[in-house]
This record gives sequence, C-alpha cells and structure tokens, in this order.
Amino acid sequence: MNQVSSSALAEAKDAIAQLIQQKPPILVEIRFPKSGTSPDWRLCEDEDQLDQVLERLGPGAELHISSVWDLKNVKGEICLTK
Repeated sequence: MNQVSSSALAEAKDAIAQLIQQKPPILVEIRFPKSGTSPDWRLCEDEDQLDQVLERLGPGAELHISSVWDLKNVKGEICLTK
C-alpha cells in the first residue's frame, strides 16, 4: 500500500493552500487505479471542502489538483496518492 509521507503531504497541502489563495476554485480529479472505474471530479472553494474529500478516500486513490482557471497547464497540477 502506497502512503503519502507526512513531509510530502505537508508540502502538497502548502502548495494547495497557495493555489486556493491565488486561483480559486480548485478542481480535484480523483482516480482509482487498478479498479477499472472512471475518475470522480470535485470542485472545492476552500481547504475545508478539500479536507472533506480527503477524509472519504481510501488507500490507493490518486488526486490531481489544479485551478479551474488553468486546466491546460499539466505541469502546474498537484498530484497526491493516498
């Protein structure tokens, strides 16, 4: 099982907080590798909404987070694996 280290999670949370402050809202794509299902999408206006999404996810879920105003910049995307 692949888990996010606490330092990597802290860095990602800092980057997400900056993204929410600079270019809200954020689009969260939730992928479920190895399960054969389509990704899920969530629109989050603040960190509290993102935390609610994170609380519901099980191990192995991948999150791809970006500003809705900058969806063409794949390099600016923040990726997490829970």
